[in-house]
Amino acid sequence: MRPCPYCSFYRVAYHQKQQAEYLGLLIEELKLWKREIGRKISAKSVYFGGGTPALLTAEGINNILQEMHLEPDAEITLEINPIQITPTFVQELQATAVNRISLGVQSFDDEMLRLLGRRHHGSDIPAKMELLRDAGYENISLDLLYGLPAQTPEMLLTDIEELRKQKPQHISTYLLTLDEDSPMLQDIESGKIPHLANDDLAADMYELVCELLTGAGYTHYEISNFSLPGYESRHNLSYWHSEPYLALGASASGWLPPWRYDNPASIRKHQNNIRKQVLMPHKKRRQGKAAEEDYLMMGLRLTQGIDRADFERRFGRDVTEGREKTMGKLLFCRMIELDDNWLRLSESALFISNVVIGELMWR
Repeated sequence: MRPCPYCSFYRVAYHQKQQAEYLGLLIEELKLWKREIGRKISAKSVYFGGGTPALLTAEGINNILQEMHLEPDAEITLEINPIQITPTFVQELQATAVNRISLGVQSFDDEMLRLLGRRHHGSDIPAKMELLRDAGYENISLDLLYGLPAQTPEMLLTDIEELRKQKPQHISTYLLTLDEDSPMLQDIESGKIPHLANDDLAADMYELVCELLTGAGYTHYEISNFSLPGYESRHNLSYWHSEPYLALGASASGWLPPWRYDNPASIRKHQNNIRKQVLMPHKKRRQGKAAEEDYLMMGLRLTQGIDRADFERRFGRDVTEGREKTMGKLLFCRMIELDDNWLRLSESALFISNVVIGELMWR
């Protein structure tokens, strides 16, 4: 698999032998956590993210899952690139407990896909969806990127129309942003490819996405996520509700209160830590004000907002306490909504959520 030009995540080239070694490392890490916790890990959701996790064999997926206690009706998600979906792949996948598919469509426009370094074509997607559905997969999420180089609102409209035709249960839409060391940003700066959408165009595109998807019956439940009723990503909801989660593998990040931790972005370094039985080598204690900031940052991504009673249970005071002046200003500007039970961003503030949440965090 070729690395994508817009990502700057840790990655290594695929080798079958190295995959087997890495799988063994993940299982050893799980066993180490089991010894640390004193029991088998109980999971209500598992997310195989990437990277390219669909390169794992069905046996590899099962070997990882058998090291856990999966709760009844656990949500097991696998990220897949469209080109990986073949009759053979789907048949093998049926031998696993995976019951939710996240498909990296990104665009239906072949020129946009070429710029993104994707190897599939937009016209491939209906057949891929049919293969998955014929195999019994009824919880499928599609990813869509917007704000792409030289993309127009009309091009995005076509993408959304094609997306809606597939009738997925869940849709994630992301504005393309680039880290400094991503290959695509270097190509933009050198003039090889056009610039990304500016702020005004990106805001218009976000509004278009929200309008068309909610108009098609999808619930806009998080800034970037839409679902049919009952198909919200349970795994991601655990992040936004600040619930604990275990993260495995090189460059993974987890949250076991009061610790947020990061595994090293190096298989070799991570392997050395596991061999030495070292877990959470890079961790930060998040308590008090820091924990409040994390809770606000995650919870306000949900369109439902933050449950004031839950905030008070966790932190011993109402979310408004100490933020009266800031909240007054944001209420006046109609950036937030506040009632007896909930604090949420207003619809008009969703696109600039980072700015508004930052105001509340640092008051």
